[in-house]
Amino acid sequence: ETPERTAIQGPGCSAWMVHDGTTLYIAISVPTAKPDALDRSTAWGTCDGAEICFRIHDAKSPGPTYVVHSFLTGTVDSVTDGGARTESAAALGQAVRYTVTIGPDAWTAEWAIPLAAAGIVYQPGLVLGFNLGVHRNETKEWIAWTGTLGPNWQLSGAGRIVLE
Repeated sequence: ETPERTAIQGPGCSAWMVHDGTTLYIAISVPTAKPDALDRSTAWGTCDGAEICFRIHDAKSPGPTYVVHSFLTGTVDSVTDGGARTESAAALGQAVRYTVTIGPDAWTAEWAIPLAAAGIVYQPGLVLGFNLGVHRNETKEWIAWTGTLGPNWQLSGAGRIVLE
């Protein structure tokens, strides 16, 4: 859906997640009809790219929200948009492993995010506020796993994942 919780114009994206107790692994596939027309710059919000937004979910005292922007160039940028401290965001950005592959009908991105780099200690049942966002330039649309009626990093209106 869009961040406004309306239907998207183009085909839906797919996402997969798993963890091993230390690292959160995420993959997405974004369909495209014109792979040669993808915007491979790093101008967030205008180029093709994806973002991951997450924090410890605690109704009384949620943790800082981490936002990782990822580009078709294979680079990532961990930003402070969601309130993470500059040093914490930079440390996470240095620790994230990211790769992107552009195919004939989709681009696929994969992340390995060490939980400790975000100050998160795994325990079974750990709940994270979570959202994924994609900017698809081909259809000029923002796509969200969960529309928040605002930026994807506003996790109070987004989804949750439970790490078992």
